[in-house]
Amino acid sequence: MRPYHLIPAVPALALVLMPFLPFVNTDGLWFGLPRMLVWGAAWCVLCTPALLLTERQMAREAAESTGTTTIAAEGTDQ
Repeated sequence: MRPYHLIPAVPALALVLMPFLPFVNTDGLWFGLPRMLVWGAAWCVLCTPALLLTERQMAREAAESTGTTTIAAEGTDQ
């Protein structure tokens, strides 16, 4: 297991622990919304950059192992 595989685990862990965190699972509002809704939405949004960062690190490692220096951009015709 590579260290970059742990990057997406942070948002996943935050979502799993959400009902057990006392500062999230209490009465009150953040930005006019229930705390759990804001917490869950924020970590769901942060999943995308975490997965992107992991994917880029995996692509960099694959490029280094094959000896290539350029990576084709997604969506380009090859």
